[in-house]
Amino acid sequence: MTKNYIKFKNRIIFVHIAIMLIWIGFGVRLFNIQIINRLNTPQGIKVESINGLRGNFYDVNGKNLTQNLTFYRIGVHTKKISNTESLINELSSCTGTDKEVYIAKINSGRDYVELEKKTNKNCQQLQKKYPNALIVKKSFKRYYPEDNLVSQIVGFTNIDDKGISGLEAKYNKFLEPVSGSKLSKRNGLGVRISDPTLPTEEAKNGADIVLTINKEYQAILRDELILQMEKVGAKASMGLILNPQTGAILSMVNLPDYNPNTPNDFDIELQKNKIVTDLIEPGSTFKIVTMAAALESGISLNDEYNVEGPYNFHNIKMIEDSEPHSVLNVKEILAFSSNIGTIKIAEHLGKKSIYDQAREFGFGSKTGFDSSTEPDGIFREPSKWSLSSMHSIPIGYEVSATPLQIAMSYAAIANGGFMLKPYVVEKIEKHDDTIIENQRNTKKRVLSQSNAEKLSLMLSHTVENGSGKLAKVAGWNVAGKTGTSKKLIDGQYSEEEFISSFIGFFPLENPQLLCLIILDSPDASRNLHWGSMSSAPVFKSVMDRVINIDKSITILRSKKEKLKNEPILIQKNLERKMEYVEMPNLIGKTVRDAFSELNRAGIKPQISGRGLIVSQSIEAGTKIEKKSICILKAELKE
Repeated sequence: MTKNYIKFKNRIIFVHIAIMLIWIGFGVRLFNIQIINRLNTPQGIKVESINGLRGNFYDVNGKNLTQNLTFYRIGVHTKKISNTESLINELSSCTGTDKEVYIAKINSGRDYVELEKKTNKNCQQLQKKYPNALIVKKSFKRYYPEDNLVSQIVGFTNIDDKGISGLEAKYNKFLEPVSGSKLSKRNGLGVRISDPTLPTEEAKNGADIVLTINKEYQAILRDELILQMEKVGAKASMGLILNPQTGAILSMVNLPDYNPNTPNDFDIELQKNKIVTDLIEPGSTFKIVTMAAALESGISLNDEYNVEGPYNFHNIKMIEDSEPHSVLNVKEILAFSSNIGTIKIAEHLGKKSIYDQAREFGFGSKTGFDSSTEPDGIFREPSKWSLSSMHSIPIGYEVSATPLQIAMSYAAIANGGFMLKPYVVEKIEKHDDTIIENQRNTKKRVLSQSNAEKLSLMLSHTVENGSGKLAKVAGWNVAGKTGTSKKLIDGQYSEEEFISSFIGFFPLENPQLLCLIILDSPDASRNLHWGSMSSAPVFKSVMDRVINIDKSITILRSKKEKLKNEPILIQKNLERKMEYVEMPNLIGKTVRDAFSELNRAGIKPQISGRGLIVSQSIEAGTKIEKKSICILKAELKE
């Protein structure tokens, strides 16, 4: 070694060490950048999803029908806990869970343990204090605060918050939120690095949907149906309230129902909205078709028919009425729900007239409420009718319709002759403040204004004086019709099980509410199977309660001049001509032949007894004014 090296040996070693330390520093820094803190590479950045809220359903008054409950799932990386005792104490204080529970889980020996699967306590602030050890994930669960109340209308979602039933399924694309995202940095050791400059895309909540359903109406209708089912021993029931002027459905109940919060606890059949999906034979509620066809054909409400039973229909079937009468006019035939009178009017009108009017009222075609679940119904063309069809169809047999179809046919009478499309969604309010309003449907006239008013007055007479008396609402003019039909079981009409119904609307002067009540199999042994006995009282009890909570109906009524339900109003525009006819000789003729001959002559018969005519109050050959009344007496002779 040279003297210089020896002289500067310590300095050279120091420089070497310094250079080596510098290179080590560069190496450490480079390793940190390239391996540990790979911040500018995809591996160093994590995309986290941000969930939005599913849109909610509201009733017409803005009351919640659904809610989104927030839950938190809490887990911990046991090996990354810096202070176990502190974390356990703070987490226990937040959730209320005993500390011993957490200690046992953390000491299980696993690298990651779940401390809370579903808690409603928000402990996200602790995640900031223990960013590498504690994991808090927020999730949402659909909740139905009214339980069963609107279950078959709204439906429910699955575990992934996707609608699978009812309106939840039908409007899922509007209700679903748009997920957002946020970026976070982590180093090679998995440690989160704060960086406020990273972009975040906010989640967008799903659209809210406002329904036409009135939650208070819904509760009233459901309560009254439950009470009546217990009272009359019915297996099931349905109820519907709508505004006949617009087609807006205000309440729709099917019983039994289910709880959408626990749908797996119930039979899947209970999820169906049977008012829309199921077919029934309407029975006497279908008689409005014959009456409307009669009015459209020019038949007078004062025209009388012999309804004395039994009526031998073409030697096929003996027709009888539940309440016997001798002679009834058209208005009374509807009021007393006379099968004989209705069938005779229908025979006079013919198949085509009945078919055309029924089709105008929407029978045999969807209402347009929900094309995916709604059937057309069954209403055959006249060419496929048998001879017996003319004694079945006019009184509501050989016809199948949904309860909603039946309701909309009556709505056409209540609103002055227009068929409407029913609807239940009022508007959709999107997250960007866009509002999709329900498109008001086009009205289709199916009945003249004059005949709609006449038919309304006929239905009012039915409630005031006929089969619908138990549907009367004190202080209000109500129009309505009862219905009773035998259930078709295994291809045979049952003599023990019936469908009992009543449909009505009010106020008569300006109808605002229409209500349909249907009871399945009320107790026939107690004579409760008649629509007049079991369904009509429900209409009254429901409307009494609705009037008490909804003062707008009272206001609407007070603005209208109260009409009197008198026959003179129906006939006020009809001119009467003085015509004279000759009284025929009816002695020795059958009741049926005598009735037909007087009807052709324009004379009104009042017949008592059965068999052959033995006396007549007006002598044969006498010139009398047309529409005079002749009293006939008949007797059976050996």
